Amino acid sequence: MSDISTATAAPEKAKSNRDRLIYPTQQVGNGIMQAFFSTYLSNLMTAVYVFPVTVAGVVESLSQAIGWITGPVSGALIDRITFKKAKYWPWIVIGSIGGAICYIIVFSLPVFVADPTKLVIPVAIIILLQRILAGPGTAVGNTLYAQLARDGKLRAYLAMWGKVGRDGMKVVVGFIFPLMLASFIASGMPEVNAWALIAVILAGASIVLQAVTVYLTKNSQLEKDAVAGKGMARRKSIPLTKTVATIFTNRALLSAFLCQTLSKVFYFYHVMGGMYLWRYYMENMTMMSIYMTLLSLAAIVGAMLVPVVFKIFKDTKICAAMTYIAQAIIYAISYFVVSQSNPVGSIVVICCASFFNGMSDSFLQPLFAHGADYSAWKTGSKDYGLNMAVFALSVTTGSLLSTITRTAALARGGFDSRALASGAAVPATVKAAIHNLNTLYPLILCVVIALILFFVYPLNDKKVAEIQKEMAEREAAKS
Repeated sequence: MSDISTATAAPEKAKSNRDRLIYPTQQVGNGIMQAFFSTYLSNLMTAVYVFPVTVAGVVESLSQAIGWITGPVSGALIDRITFKKAKYWPWIVIGSIGGAICYIIVFSLPVFVADPTKLVIPVAIIILLQRILAGPGTAVGNTLYAQLARDGKLRAYLAMWGKVGRDGMKVVVGFIFPLMLASFIASGMPEVNAWALIAVILAGASIVLQAVTVYLTKNSQLEKDAVAGKGMARRKSIPLTKTVATIFTNRALLSAFLCQTLSKVFYFYHVMGGMYLWRYYMENMTMMSIYMTLLSLAAIVGAMLVPVVFKIFKDTKICAAMTYIAQAIIYAISYFVVSQSNPVGSIVVICCASFFNGMSDSFLQPLFAHGADYSAWKTGSKDYGLNMAVFALSVTTGSLLSTITRTAALARGGFDSRALASGAAVPATVKAAIHNLNTLYPLILCVVIALILFFVYPLNDKKVAEIQKEMAEREAAKS
């Protein structure tokens, strides 16, 4: 009898392990899109389209603001719509392929027009469309994450591998993009053509990886159970309005939202503002490839040490708070280290902060899943898609605030796209703004995040385990 049980358990365990590949694989594909398209969109608009920095900032901000609508709406649709023979994988197709095609168009348009500076409206429309199409892909990934991992430890580990996947692609793209761009231009290719070719190559790679994600999802047990209606939200008894209201009265979700938002503000200063740092502050583009590579590599190494940190502090919330304390100390040091005359030291200190930020990402995401469990326990509705949409919304909000504050700081400092493109000297006020964006502002934000985690976020791993046990008992009693 035991032999039969063992023989049956082995294939089930293999299926479970394969299902856990879904989220990391999707994150690798997303990492390519983030590493190139999201990271260099602002630079494309100011360096290739030659839009004024304020115009580029407004277009980028509008795109990110749309996430406030697409995130929750996508999560609600995923919870409540089941296709004829599918539940999750069609949303990945819509998000990955549709979003990738939009970005290819945006990065390729300057090749086909004589004066790209006049394309503000068409570019803005396509960028906004990309954000709308990409919403479901992001939402379904977070939904699958919350349901594939159930306890704090597994959630931290799965988030760790998602972080490794995303930042692994940022290491690769961050290293090869500057080299590819310089190589194509050196071979005689116009800069606009070089940007377009790189976009096609990288978007194609992302689409292939998302196709693998679709295959894994389509054949997963989670997908089969969802199509059969097992474990889904009780739509008739629990109105959507009540679930939404619960989100905004859920202290765990709201405090995790605030922490992640603030964390992404300074994270995007480093990533999306990387070219500003090296092109206009350091005036040393040869070091940018090293910086972008090591920035993400440091985050990966940090993320890989999540199991060690978890063994030390034994609770996800405490682990997250301690990583932000470490970052605050490093940013205090960076204020005095980061300078134009010290490029190597600047890279080292910012990458040290990125090392702990890699851990932070892996510990923050489980806090959202904890909050989603709390919401399901409180309402009786397993609307994980809608609840986990708060996670995606926090990233979008952080990106939006980062763009707005970065644009405002550069504009206040006198950043002039046309003058700088013509070879004008970078004003000292612009350099001061870039320095503060990479040192002082992250220091302040890390202190605020640590305080929120210690004194506002209400859940710990022990409490979540109790909540999940009670929900399981409820389900058993109903059946």
